[in-house]
Amino acid sequence: MVRALLNKIMRIFIIFILSICLISSNTFADYDTSLIKEIKSWSKGDAIPKRLLKFPDGKIDTGFKCGMRVIGSEARDYIHEIDNEDLLTELIFDYRSQADTFHAAVSKLISLKGMGYISRLLRDRRKKDPNAFSRSELAILIQLLQSTYVSIQVARITNKDMPLNNAESVLRKMSKKLDEGMQWKEAYRHFSEMHPDLRDRAKNPKSIRTLICYLFDSTVSPIGFDILTYSTVNDLPMKHLKELFRVKHGTHVFRDIEGVYLYHITNYYDEKDS
Repeated sequence: MVRALLNKIMRIFIIFILSICLISSNTFADYDTSLIKEIKSWSKGDAIPKRLLKFPDGKIDTGFKCGMRVIGSEARDYIHEIDNEDLLTELIFDYRSQADTFHAAVSKLISLKGMGYISRLLRDRRKKDPNAFSRSELAILIQLLQSTYVSIQVARITNKDMPLNNAESVLRKMSKKLDEGMQWKEAYRHFSEMHPDLRDRAKNPKSIRTLICYLFDSTVSPIGFDILTYSTVNDLPMKHLKELFRVKHGTHVFRDIEGVYLYHITNYYDEKDS
């Protein structure tokens, strides 16, 4: 009786906390328009917006966090909007940049220009200003670039959603289209729309879930280190990564115990070639 009462109280408490979070935190809050304006109007030679260097004001909030991050609450949200490679470069090399700013700028510049560009940029800057590389973030990045990397886009169909033979047939057709030159976004949309999750949609008519999962889109090392997020990838079988680094290019379909994976390699990086 006492345990049942305690469980009921705990459920009520959890619901109460979640309600407060939902009411007090708009996950899709608007960006700071004044900072966006500074980013869009920035030209080479201008001062870097200070709030990108140290976001938002240097004060540490030790209050309760419900886990729902507000979009626009971190520097990376704004840096993700930057397409100006000169501004991204300034953020990387400015000694005042906080670590989050540095990593976000590196990630965005890799996405825009590729790993080889970053490698050459750092090599050229090191010749001009070797003292700059006493900063730990730059020293670590130089070390990370000694590894090889592949940039990949990954789709997966699990064995719970489709028999493996059927899943392999679907993804091989998608692979063929990619090899013929179809862009990833178009190919994924085409094949995913052909295979909606009818069971999920029967439960929820508003569901847009499909049987083909867009699993991954980033740049990884042979041991599964994602240099764009500074994290380890757990969703990709290591034996698949090993094979991708052997072939280096193309589109490939591999089976695994959990399902069938399609890997579309968009770039292969080796520091010796850059």
